[in-house]
Amino acid sequence: MKLRMQSNSIRLRLKRGEVMQLIKDNIVEETIAFGGDQTLRYCLQISHNITVPQASFRQGEVLVKVPHVMATHWALSKEIGIEATQVSGGHAPLQILIEKDFACLNGTDAQNVDTFPNPLAGTSC
Repeated sequence: MKLRMQSNSIRLRLKRGEVMQLIKDNIVEETIAFGGDQTLRYCLQISHNITVPQASFRQGEVLVKVPHVMATHWALSKEIGIEATQVSGGHAPLQILIEKDFACLNGTDAQNVDTFPNPLAGTSC
């Protein structure tokens, strides 16, 4: 799962196997080790208790939750992404985007392993 944070937005891109893991286990997670005991953990989790996607950051963990119905529909359809805006009291709204990871047309075979077939000719990553 790829994580991209820019300005006040967060984007997660999942490969095919990760989408299937999300549906099976209700969670996909990754960890980045910075050395020593410093790590950043980021997770996408299915929740039955919410109606819109939401994100939080606590103790070195970015947690994005997505409603069960929304995640299941996205995973099993040709829908590319799930998008939401989270109001942050006193700050600019946080944009949340969860996407299927498509093959880069100019990428190597190794970079494109387990990605979704790219439906757009000429698209780069």
